[in-house]
Amino acid sequence: MKRVKDFLLKDISSVNENSTLRRVIRTMRLQRLSAIPVVNVLGEYMGCITEQDILDAAIPSYMKSIYNTSFMADLDQITSHLQGILDHKATTLIDEKYPWVSPSDSMSYAADLLYRSKGTILPVVDGKTLIGLISSIEILCVSLDY
Repeated sequence: MKRVKDFLLKDISSVNENSTLRRVIRTMRLQRLSAIPVVNVLGEYMGCITEQDILDAAIPSYMKSIYNTSFMADLDQITSHLQGILDHKATTLIDEKYPWVSPSDSMSYAADLLYRSKGTILPVVDGKTLIGLISSIEILCVSLDY
């Protein structure tokens, strides 16, 4: 049985809990990630922040009550509101329930979890420590016998 530990990316990008949202966005862009793990000062996994979490936070609260598929907030309004929260700490947007896997989990389990969560990455956590990531491409590589 193929295990997560055999496919995880050890060269991982993460942000510290004290990072600003500005740093989170820059790191996500630089690493081309749509989600990024957040760790505390001990390197312990705390959760993830996704692009969608940031976009949701960027929509002004008065617009959320009327936000639906027929109404999209103006980019200028989103940008303006985002400017006001860029210096907030990453902890304000952490999804502590974001799914993760352990190195001993099967790749089948990881694939199922990634598919059900509609995510693009899964943090790999050993105990409390973030040790790597599994991305969609690693799931696909299982069938190539890498």
